[in-house]
Amino acid sequence: AWMQYPVGMEFDPAQMRNVMDNFWDVVLSPVAINKFFHAVFDGWVVGAVFVCGVSAWFLLKNKRREFALDSIRIAGWTGLAGIVLTLWTGDGSAVQVARVQPMKLAAMEGLYNGKVGQEIVGFGLLDPSKTLNDGKDPFLFDISIPYGLSILANHDANTFVPGINDLIEGISLTPEGDTIRTESYAERIAIGKRAHEALRDFDRAMTDGDTAAMAEARARLKEDYRYFGYGYLDSPEEAIPPVGMTFYSFHIMVLAGGYLLLFFILAVISSARGGRLWERKWWQWVAILTIPVVWICSEAGWVTAEVGRQPWIIEGLMPARAAISAISASTVQLTFWMFAAVFTALLVAEVTIMINQIRRGPENH
Repeated sequence: AWMQYPVGMEFDPAQMRNVMDNFWDVVLSPVAINKFFHAVFDGWVVGAVFVCGVSAWFLLKNKRREFALDSIRIAGWTGLAGIVLTLWTGDGSAVQVARVQPMKLAAMEGLYNGKVGQEIVGFGLLDPSKTLNDGKDPFLFDISIPYGLSILANHDANTFVPGINDLIEGISLTPEGDTIRTESYAERIAIGKRAHEALRDFDRAMTDGDTAAMAEARARLKEDYRYFGYGYLDSPEEAIPPVGMTFYSFHIMVLAGGYLLLFFILAVISSARGGRLWERKWWQWVAILTIPVVWICSEAGWVTAEVGRQPWIIEGLMPARAAISAISASTVQLTFWMFAAVFTALLVAEVTIMINQIRRGPENH
């Protein structure tokens, strides 16, 4: 969360690092709070779907029926609470993204030119040949909900939501949701390069022991540091995340989340009415096949969060191209394959143990 919304710190040029100056700003960041609880409640949903799916397998095999129905009853309520709370925290995350990562929100919706009362795409197919300022419609086909994105971003149907072109030109939102004109991306790049020059001047002054020049360079750096990361970019287009992957992962997450809400509503209603729906084989198969659905939903959310913030490793301060270290490529490759081997072995072991335990079922007593 801090990498997506860096708060509670100040850059110290003498140490060449960001130094935390307010612990509570970091811990109580609204982005961090929403992300933490969104992940926790998502875990409730994953666990509940897994229990329902395994229990449905018992029913399908006509084994441990009482145990399976009791498990479904508990998992149904846990999953319903989890998905409702996941959607609630997801809404909070969307509001925060609109405030602090508006380019990510624009990519999530394939939105190039925003407007007041912006609709949200319920389903759509992007034009892969679309480029910035080419005049093409970004969609080959789409079904949209009127005012949906304005409501999602600002909880107000009659507010402006900036698109990719708007943001590059300098039209953005304040943390309070007000539309403002700020520096264009071209201007941010110039400011960032100015900050880089101030840092170089500070380094030279520190080497020379010139405290007056150090103070002057530090002041210039502090003034321009908010756009430090843009100084690494060569053009505004480099600040646009991969629109296709961000758009599709976001909409897969939303559609799968809607399906899971419906699944748990039916699961709970059926359990409350004696579980008759759970006696039907087609529904048992639905529950089993929902296990990969909830996994895909969860992973799509992570893809949206991490791909959507590109090119930034730290939002606005460090792009991926600047995130380098002195570790050699061969060392990174060796470590990667070591981890890949170990975790693949653990995955095989875990899946094997789970399948064996599911086959055995609970103890008779």
